[in-house]
Amino acid sequence: MKKLNYIWIAVFVILWTSCNQKNNTDREQKQSPIQLEEKTGNTVSENSEDKFLISNHSAGYFKIGGSWQNYAEKEYSYKSVQGYGTCVDACCDGGFQLGYKIVEDSYGPKIENVQITIGAVNFDQNEKSESKYKDNPEVFYASSDNCKGWYWKDKINYIVVYSELFKTKEGIGVGTTLEEMQEKFGELHFYVGWIEEDINALQVSIKSYPDIKFILDIDAYKGNWEEIGFMEDKNEITVSDFKENSKIQRLIIRQIDKS
Repeated sequence: MKKLNYIWIAVFVILWTSCNQKNNTDREQKQSPIQLEEKTGNTVSENSEDKFLISNHSAGYFKIGGSWQNYAEKEYSYKSVQGYGTCVDACCDGGFQLGYKIVEDSYGPKIENVQITIGAVNFDQNEKSESKYKDNPEVFYASSDNCKGWYWKDKINYIVVYSELFKTKEGIGVGTTLEEMQEKFGELHFYVGWIEEDINALQVSIKSYPDIKFILDIDAYKGNWEEIGFMEDKNEITVSDFKENSKIQRLIIRQIDKS
């Protein structure tokens, strides 16, 4: 009889242990990535489904005003080359090109097939300050014909997206056609800047994303592209003025100053 009791006790202990382990596993699965990281010591992404999500203030884990270097290396396996962000009329601000491969040309190292450009935050535009912060490893000096200044290496001012992987929650991004954008968002607004000096002169904007400019190739325009630079009312431009299935070439995320 005692032997039978021992058997039942052993069975109970096994069942109780199994249930307890299952409950602990369920609780761990419900914990946030940060909680699991603290408990196990493993590196866990903030939220994997946000990795390529474009919003008004971010492209994946790259957020306006935030840092980028750690995310570029650990989350995207990007390499980077320090240089310029964007250039207009020989005025180039400081920035970094991000992608998977660094190659050399006559001008030095560059990224082959750039995925993202990070526009760095400027903090000193004094043209005579070229050596002022040279001992600070967290900053760099960028100089072009019409612009000079010091920038933070790891702080984002704006983001230029070239990769087709990054999309808004509606599926809009590089490679999306104007027809697809119009179908999803309705009215599109076109802006034409200084075409001769600005590669990002032809822009599309939508109400849902006021801080994002979707960039078109000038050659997508059906007529003489030189004419649109002199149009008094740019609101007259519509999707029908562009070649069929004209695609977004890149997009720029830059927080609008609402003050």
